[in-house]
Amino acid sequence: MEVFLFPLVNVSLFPKTTKPLNIFEPRYLEMVKVAAEKKMPIAIGFIEDASQVAPVKPGDNVNYVRTLAGYGYPQIVEERLNGTLLVFLQGAGKVRLGKVLERGTPYLVVEAEKVEEVTQVAPENKAAMDHLMKILTRWIHTHIPDQQQQDIFMKSLVGPEEIVGAFASYLIRDYDLQQMTLELSDINEKIKFLHRLTESNELTT
Repeated sequence: MEVFLFPLVNVSLFPKTTKPLNIFEPRYLEMVKVAAEKKMPIAIGFIEDASQVAPVKPGDNVNYVRTLAGYGYPQIVEERLNGTLLVFLQGAGKVRLGKVLERGTPYLVVEAEKVEEVTQVAPENKAAMDHLMKILTRWIHTHIPDQQQQDIFMKSLVGPEEIVGAFASYLIRDYDLQQMTLELSDINEKIKFLHRLTESNELTT
């Protein structure tokens, strides 16, 4: 498959989560509009070190982003008077990024391979899953003052992928640990990893 690549410092996109993005750079404004019109996926490339960002030629890999990336489809929420956009990127899955394609665009288009994940929670991990949900629920009620927004958030947590993605996105304060969670390919490994983090000091309180 082909994806539009949006490289961002310390940003990961989890499947079945929504990432709000403010778009202001001209090439990415064009990218988002084309993606929305043509229903093209956008992959969020996790940049660890912004000093390593450099031009990339067609046929090369984008070495300054991590190989595994979440991808999704943009919904343009607001187009402002100054031309900037508020966009919701709806996470659809995970890809392994490949080589840059020659498409004549000011933004990067890369070949990508879908990464299939294990999404069934094993019985022995259900207690840990419930524990994550309790922590996430408490965080929602503590940090989101508006009752309607709380209800919307809670109703979006319909399954393990949604819960794990939301937990990792909002409660892990270390961006590298967020990306490490994304890169695990089994929901059970993600649950165990996050559960270990609840016993450390890596969560946003």
